[in-house]
Amino acid sequence: DARFVFRYLLVCIAALESFAHGANDTANASSAFSAVYQTYHDGDSDCDNPDSPPWLMALVGGFVALGVITAGHRVIKTIGENLAKIDFQTGFCIEFASTLTVILATLVSLPVSSTHCQVGAVVFVGGWQQGIRNVKWSLFGKIAISWAVTLPFAGGVTAILSLVFRKLIER
Repeated sequence: DARFVFRYLLVCIAALESFAHGANDTANASSAFSAVYQTYHDGDSDCDNPDSPPWLMALVGGFVALGVITAGHRVIKTIGENLAKIDFQTGFCIEFASTLTVILATLVSLPVSSTHCQVGAVVFVGGWQQGIRNVKWSLFGKIAISWAVTLPFAGGVTAILSLVFRKLIER
């Protein structure tokens, strides 16, 4: 039975996806903190060293895991149940495509979001398998808007915090 086979293949590819997530997303999450830590610890010249200390990567990885455990279920439900109808075979294709994308991006040193890869795979594989009416486009639109808003919002918060901290340090 194909469902039986894909059920177990899906578990294996999901484990590989976890590796890919850690190799790329955790590095994305730790890079800014690593730069601040290295500047504080070794001065401005150490920012040229791209290596993050292993303890820092482990700490960030722990917080990524904590986020997945405590709040990740909402995102998982949104992508895995609400965006498009997914079965074991479709799930395998989605996981395989997003895992391959993240691993290839990691190998060429491109920071990507495994969540973005998952959403793209769900939309296209879900739409391909059961037709574009299978995809909840209104939900995809909300997701796309949240992606577009994230960059300027994060940049604005960063600018404000930088100004506040600069004023506090100059005193």
